[in-house]
Amino acid sequence: MSTPAGWYDDGSGQKRWWDGSGWTAHVAASAAPALMSPEPAPFVPPYTPPLAPPVPTAPPGASPIAAPQYPSAPAYPSAPQSPSAAAYPQYPSAPQFSPSPQFSPNLSAPGMPAPYDGYALPGASHAPFPAVGLAGLIAAALGTIVACIPQIPLIGWLLLGAGFVLSLVSLFLRARKWAGIAGLAVSVLGALLAAVLSFVLVGSFSASGSADDVPGSEVIYASDLEVGDCLPEGLDGEEFFEVTIVPCDGPHIDEIYYEFDLPDGEFPGEEALADAAIRECEPEFEDFADIAYEESELDYWWLTPTETSWAGGDRTMQCLIYSYDGTVTGTLEGAAR
Repeated sequence: MSTPAGWYDDGSGQKRWWDGSGWTAHVAASAAPALMSPEPAPFVPPYTPPLAPPVPTAPPGASPIAAPQYPSAPAYPSAPQSPSAAAYPQYPSAPQFSPSPQFSPNLSAPGMPAPYDGYALPGASHAPFPAVGLAGLIAAALGTIVACIPQIPLIGWLLLGAGFVLSLVSLFLRARKWAGIAGLAVSVLGALLAAVLSFVLVGSFSASGSADDVPGSEVIYASDLEVGDCLPEGLDGEEFFEVTIVPCDGPHIDEIYYEFDLPDGEFPGEEALADAAIRECEPEFEDFADIAYEESELDYWWLTPTETSWAGGDRTMQCLIYSYDGTVTGTLEGAAR
C-alpha cells in the first residue's frame, strides 16, 4: 500500500508535496519569511515516509480530501485472572535478649581474667613462674651427682628426697608444670643410678669377706691399713674404699709387711707406681720373710693410691706378702720358705 499524494512534513520543518511516489519541488509557503543564514544550509537526505501514512492535505485551491479510514485491529480477549493466593501468616519475631547491667562481668575487677589482647593465643596459660618446681629440679640434679660420690652418698640421697618432694608439690600449685615433671624424672633416675652404684661399691668393699665371717675381723677404711694387718681374701686389683681385716694368727690370704710414702706432686700414673713398688717392696721382702725373693716360694704385690685418693692427699703404698697355696694361718714373718 502506497502513501497517497499530499502535503507532508519533509523532516526539515516545512510542508512539501508528495505525489504518491516521491517528493516534488513544490514547497508550501511558510507563515513568516525564514531568516537568512550566512552559511549554506546543510545537506538534508531524502525523507523516508513514516510507516503510518500521514493525513493528506489538499493543494492550494483544491477541495479537501478525506483521510482514509483503516479498520482497527480486533481486540484480543484478556487472559483470565488467577485467584490471588492467601496471605502467608506472619508470626511474631523472637524477643531480643539484652543482658541486664547487674549480670555483666566486670573484667577489670580484681580476680577476673584479663581480656584477650590479641597477642596471646586464646586459652594460653598465664601461670606464674615455677619457682618450687625449679628448686626441686636443681635439688634432684645435685643429689644425683653427690649420691655417686662414695664419701658423701648420704647427702646425695637427702638432696634426691628433697628434690622429689618439691617437684611433687609443684604439680599441685598454680604454676607451670614442666619443672616439676622434670624434677620427678631426674629424682627417680638419680635414685636408680645411685642405688646401682651403691651395690657396686658395697660389693667391692666386701670383696675381702664379711666382718662376721671370722672372729676378731673388722671393716676399716683403706687409708687406715698398716703393717701387720691381714686380709681374708684377695682384692684382685679392684679399687676399694673399705676393706675387712682379720687377725694374722688365723686363716688369711695377704699380710702387709711394709709401707712407704711417695713424694708430693702430680699423680705419677700406674706405670710409675708399679716401678716404685718393685723398687721398695722387693728389698724389704727378704728382711721380712728371712729369705731372698728369688729363692722363696712366696710372692708379693702392692696397694697404691688411686688418682682420686691422690688428689685427696693419699701418698702411702703398702707391700703385701702371700703364698701360692692360698690360705695361710699365722704370720709369714721369718717363714724362710
